[in-house]
Amino acid sequence: MRPVAGGPELYGFPPPETVPDLRWLGPDYVSVLVYDLTQGLLRQDPRTSVMGVRCEGQPTLSPTVDPSGVIRAHDACFPLQVFVQDGAGRPWRLRGQWTYSGRDLGTSAASITHFWRLLSAEGV
Repeated sequence: MRPVAGGPELYGFPPPETVPDLRWLGPDYVSVLVYDLTQGLLRQDPRTSVMGVRCEGQPTLSPTVDPSGVIRAHDACFPLQVFVQDGAGRPWRLRGQWTYSGRDLGTSAASITHFWRLLSAEGV
């Protein structure tokens, strides 16, 4: 468990130093992921509270190298359980996959997008 100051409790995320292939997300990929995920949930319901996020396994990493052997594209998919309280005060457990897609990495045209694929939502 790793609490973020003022944020949700975090479980199961591999320490950043053990997944060097995620450096393109910054020095603390977990904080970036939780921030982005929380912002997406708040757009759907501004009164949502994220209580905890559990990474259920190693992220699936899919790098693509250019002809010179440099990684220029990279996808990172995280299997997650997200524990939230909706705006009406109801607790939920969301299961899904959070994916980052980095393109043109290491260039001035670099971009990183992300998306959530909801697999299940259960009231708890």
